Amino acid sequence: MKRILLWSILVVGACVAVASAAWADPPPWAPAHGWRAKHPYTYYPRGEVYYAPESRTWFWLDGGNWRSGIRLPLAFQAYVRTGGINLELGTDRPWVEHRYVVEHYGGERPHEYRDHRDRGERRGHQHGRQHHENDDGD
Repeated sequence: MKRILLWSILVVGACVAVASAAWADPPPWAPAHGWRAKHPYTYYPRGEVYYAPESRTWFWLDGGNWRSGIRLPLAFQAYVRTGGINLELGTDRPWVEHRYVVEHYGGERPHEYRDHRDRGERRGHQHGRQHHENDDGD
């Protein structure tokens, strides 16, 4: 009889421990359950260009590679004067979700970059950090 009572207490105790662990809050350094940081951008479909106001950084597609910088190349500036769309993405690297953005908000690469990209050439001198289109790492 004592064994049955002891086993019952152990089983109930284990169930309580498992249930409380499932309902526990995440540690202070982790985001809340189901919460992901959102990063605001202004997206310009005519040039497929992003601007991140928090970091004051531009992101643009140059040939087959994404670049970023605090200044947008002169060749892209005409495409960002009007028509910006404010949106939020779940990443600080907008090229990771670019396919989704183009599907939902449209997009048209500037003609001079679209033609030369197909031949593997780039026109103009670009300043900025280079990112590969499929790059989702740091």
